[in-house]
Amino acid sequence: MSPTVENASESDPGNASGNAANAAAPLRRAMETIRSLRAQLDAVRSTQRVAVVGAGLRAPGGIADRETYWQALLAGRELTGELPDQRRPAGDWDGLLSRGGYLDDVLGFDADFFGISPREARNLDPQHRLLLEVAWEAFEDAAIPPAAVAARAGVFIGITGQDYRTWATDDPSPSWLIGNGHCFSAGRIAHTLGLQGPVLAIDTACSSSLVAVHQACRALAAGDCDVAAAGGVNLVLSPRSTAEIQRTSALSPDGRCRPFDARANGFVRGEGCGVLVLKRLADAERDGDRILAVIEGTGVNHDGNSTGFTAPNMLAQARLIESVLETAGLTASDIGYLEAHGTGTPLGDPIELEAARMALGTTGRTWHVGSVKANLGHTEAAAGVLGLLKVVLCLQHRQIPPQARFETLNPRIKLGDGLTVPREAVRWEPSAGRCAGVSSFGMSGTNAHAVLSSYEHTPYEYTGGPAPAGGFLVSAHTESALRTLAAHYSDRLQDVGYPEFAHTATHGRTRLRHAAWIKADGAQEAREALTALAAGAEDGRIQLLDPDDPLPETVADTGRAVVSLPGYPWERRIHSIRPVPTA
Repeated sequence: MSPTVENASESDPGNASGNAANAAAPLRRAMETIRSLRAQLDAVRSTQRVAVVGAGLRAPGGIADRETYWQALLAGRELTGELPDQRRPAGDWDGLLSRGGYLDDVLGFDADFFGISPREARNLDPQHRLLLEVAWEAFEDAAIPPAAVAARAGVFIGITGQDYRTWATDDPSPSWLIGNGHCFSAGRIAHTLGLQGPVLAIDTACSSSLVAVHQACRALAAGDCDVAAAGGVNLVLSPRSTAEIQRTSALSPDGRCRPFDARANGFVRGEGCGVLVLKRLADAERDGDRILAVIEGTGVNHDGNSTGFTAPNMLAQARLIESVLETAGLTASDIGYLEAHGTGTPLGDPIELEAARMALGTTGRTWHVGSVKANLGHTEAAAGVLGLLKVVLCLQHRQIPPQARFETLNPRIKLGDGLTVPREAVRWEPSAGRCAGVSSFGMSGTNAHAVLSSYEHTPYEYTGGPAPAGGFLVSAHTESALRTLAAHYSDRLQDVGYPEFAHTATHGRTRLRHAAWIKADGAQEAREALTALAAGAEDGRIQLLDPDDPLPETVADTGRAVVSLPGYPWERRIHSIRPVPTA
């Protein structure tokens, strides 16, 4: 009798193993498909990860660089005060809430450096002038001369205010037209620096600069550009805009911004500017850039039909945070700090923190929330990028500054779920999550959110260390600026390695009209020669160069190294369409 099929399979080990292999084949194919899809998803996400490789900024309290900004944050300094008298034309500010966060100099501008005539400079919105300087500083901080990336570099600027328009009394000149429209703020940067990528000016009110960063990240991911300058600016130049805001009852009657505090009664206006230089992370690693932080993901949405046109929408805010995390492949447990919009309004802050708890606060870890508006005031169109720069510094130092002016929690706010408002500087524990979020919400209803992480690879991992240096270049637009820069370089050489310094000074800065080659094999020699150059003294190690002269020696542009060097020493003059009182 012939055996049954079942008996044959039981008695034939080879046949049984073949059946098992056949049964396993679909599972293998499914696992291979999953691995392939994961690899594709990782590849997509890798193009979305963006490196912050440089930054320029201005903030109240004389802040003009990251280190000064960090020290002010760490000390919990309140940098607001009364509007300076020289910015108060007689009677114009009577009855207005004028306490705020103000920059030291808003009308001074180094027009000659940018090839702008005095007449055109007078007609140029001081916000546009400030953007030019800060964008230049951001590229210097990144050690990327704009000309080296011009064909593939874009500009994305958040800007809302147009106070300078109210200064006009006579019929405007043609240069007035192109000096004050929002679109010209970004366009002038691109024109002046020769950048030819996408160029956008964005106005979504208070979220403008973070929306600009989002648009820049999208353009990089899409391949529209390889480098992006993104940020925003805000200056308070007219009582009219303050009067309009005051009528909404949004301003603090006592001129104090107290996010999350029981005494919160509104915000104070603030001035500031921030510009980031961004690249795709893979490109930044390939090029040996110094990476300050990584933007893991960004997103934008709108409040929709909320309870009022300017009213926040808790569910929309929570959905935005959740969406950005999902797109970046992250979870709530990855977030250790949230830089909130946090304007210090008694109802807006509780809504925002409840939305944050909905999106982030269910993992049982300890996480922190803060708002830089307590330090600076509400810098409006620049608020998002200045909050993002605070996050970059927190990630770099693995520390969270105290929340300025915070005493008693707003009774409408429920913390819980591990959420805390730091009263003093706290160490960012690894268990709290490796990433940080930053939110910026516009009065128009447009919300923006970004998630950042620290960059943990070691320097030169991708390009090797810098080559030994036998000298370096110093250059400036004028002789006096050259001497000033030499003095600043000499001071900086006390704190950085000489090969890194020489490489950054020579390859990371644009060569300008007045230049000198400093021949030196080490830091001490270099400092002596720089001191002589600053004093206008002769020194055999200094060789002055004409614009067309080649460098006396070649500094190898291999093993790229980037360190922070002093920014350009601007030689500002007052440019204004009306008389300005002196201090």
